This record gives sequence, structure tokens and C-alpha cells, in this order.
Amino acid sequence: MKLETLLRRSLTEWSAEATVPAGLAERALRRRVRRRVRTVALATGGAALAAAVAVTAGLERKPASPPAPRPATRPTPADTSLHADPAHSPPVRLVAAGRIAMSAYYVTHRAKNGVTASSQRTWYVYDPAVGRYRETPWAYLTVAPGLRQAAVLEGPLPVARVGLLDTRTRKVTRWIPLDHRAGGLSWSADGRRLLVTAYAQNPDLANGPRSSTRTGFSVVDAKTGRPGPFRALPPVTNNPNTRQDLGWSRTGTLIWSPTGTVPNRIFYDLQGRPQAAPPHEAEGDQEAGLSPNGRYVANRNPGSGPGPLTAVKDVTTGRTAGLQPVEQLRAWADDGHLIALACEPKACMGKGEFHNRLVLVSVNGRKITPLTGYQHSDRSGAWVPVFTPR
Repeated sequence: MKLETLLRRSLTEWSAEATVPAGLAERALRRRVRRRVRTVALATGGAALAAAVAVTAGLERKPASPPAPRPATRPTPADTSLHADPAHSPPVRLVAAGRIAMSAYYVTHRAKNGVTASSQRTWYVYDPAVGRYRETPWAYLTVAPGLRQAAVLEGPLPVARVGLLDTRTRKVTRWIPLDHRAGGLSWSADGRRLLVTAYAQNPDLANGPRSSTRTGFSVVDAKTGRPGPFRALPPVTNNPNTRQDLGWSRTGTLIWSPTGTVPNRIFYDLQGRPQAAPPHEAEGDQEAGLSPNGRYVANRNPGSGPGPLTAVKDVTTGRTAGLQPVEQLRAWADDGHLIALACEPKACMGKGEFHNRLVLVSVNGRKITPLTGYQHSDRSGAWVPVFTPR
């Protein structure tokens, strides 16, 4: 056998033995370490390596062939870095922590009698193209996971169509007609379906009905733009709020309606039939709900001590995992931190409780990081955040 043939066979066998550890690319991304790519020569002994060098030195050099196409890899993990704008209220730049971003907010203006008027509500959405929150003309909107698409409703509510908005171009890419007028929207966790809550009258009118006029719901396929059948679902009688928008369960197999008592949610299947609540999803009374890993649930102040206080319960043990000196737990950033509403530490009693801002707080309550500037949440011009997985 010729030496050249033997060498090529040996090199082929050696290269087949070289393996790349599973998950190496993902670990490199997580550690954010830049390493230079180096060529590694495999050899079974010094003599074989010397022979290879001697033979290849005398071979005719040929242009390198193009590399074989690399197999498709998983998408780059979502950004989980901290973004804050503590100098502004409402924020100008992106506010985000862990898995959650403040994708939008709306500003409320109050009539002379102190009641919020829907015609004076203004929505702002985060624009990834410019890295800022920008005013929109919509009467209602909700942003899909990933922050690249939003669903919007024109005013005045309720309306007979829903638009799908590209958040970078700020243009509606599709209008979806509806058989029943919509006043509320909610994206599924995978961003593929849109839950549309229908109303007979505007659920936000200051001088509107004193009880909810919710009539039912439908589910829209975001890819095809086709709405599913309308399902009648009247409002919950023990909930005094006129807006009773429906939401998705964590797995997306059920939907829920807010209540005014405990449990705080009632669950239904996609045909509108009552169902048992998934484990721990109807527990707690804070907007944050269950942590991403399902171990913790956000709760209100467990005692009657002075000052604001919230709690996180470990559902596996039933014990309190931590107390937080904040007013409300709004969203989970990750399994160990929450985005919360907190008042100024030295002025939280009485009217001072309405002088508040968004913060990032650890489950044990020992670390608090400001995310936005303060606002007077009980006054005209107050803003309300909307959170979305990024």
C-alpha cells in the first residue's frame, strides 16, 4: 500500500474519533467567552506525526474545498440582561430583567370626577428599531412573546377586527375580521394563538355600564389569521370590574377568567366549559402568579405589620420562601427575582403608598434594584406597565 494512501486512511480514522461535547455551543454562548478557533492535529504517536509532516510537505498543494454546510442549530437564547431607566417615569428606554420585558404601557387621564375615561387612555409600545417606547394610536394592544409583533384594536372599543402589528416597522401586516366585537386580547405563551375577549359595550368607559358586558371569546391562529368559532362566556358575577379579559393557562390548553374572590381565577377549556384549575395556578393574589419553574407563588402581605409587604410561598412545602418590602408583585424575572411595584421606603404610609416605581426584588427581599423613576399612581397621567416574555 502506498504511503499516501496509508496516511489518508489514518487521518480519516483519527478525524472520526474526534468528538465535540454536547451543548458546547450553548455553554459558550451563556458564558459569553470569545475564543479563537484553533486547528488541532490528532496523532497516535510522535513518529506518525513526523511522517505526516514529511509527506504532506512534498504533496502538491490544492485550493481548499468549501466547508460542508453546518447543520441547523438552536436559536440564540433570548437576552436576559438587566435594562433599567431609573431616571425617567414613564421610562424612555427598555425596562427588562431576566425573561421579562416591559413591552408596553398606557397612560391614564382622569375626568374631573376622578373616574378614568377610556377616550383619554394613550398606549405606548417598545420599538426595537429605535430602542425606545413610542406613542401609538391604538385603543388597546398586547405584545407577543419576543417583542416583534403586537395585536392591536382601534377605537372606540369594542371593534369588529384585530390587527397584527410589526413593532419594528409600526405597520399592520394583517387585519383579521371578527364576528363579535372585541375589547381585550391575550397572546398564548408560544405566540402562535391570540385569545380575543368580546364585549357588548366598551369595558373602560367612565360613564358606561356598572357591570361587565363580556359576551364570550374566540381564538385566532396568528399564522393564518383565521379566527376559531365564537364561544359564549358571560362575565363572572362576583367580579365588580367591567373589564374581565380572559387569559391563557401556563400550558395553553385552558383559559381563565378573573374573579373578585378566592380563588382568583376560574378555568375553562377552549369550548368554554368549566374545568378544574391546574395545580397552583389559581393560588395567590398577585399578578406575578407562579414562578417559571412552578415552585413559588406570589402572595399578599401575610401579616398586619407596618409598611408594605408581600410574600412568596414555596408550593412544594407550603412555607413562606421570602418576604419582600414592596406593594405588588407584578411579574417573575426568573425563578429567584420578581418585578414589583414599590413605594419610597421612608414615605410608604398613607398617601405615600401612591408614590411608587418599578423595582427588581429578590425572593428573600434583601436585594432591590430600581427599574424606573417614581410616579404618583393615583393621579391623572399615571402609567400602567404591560409585561411580556422576551
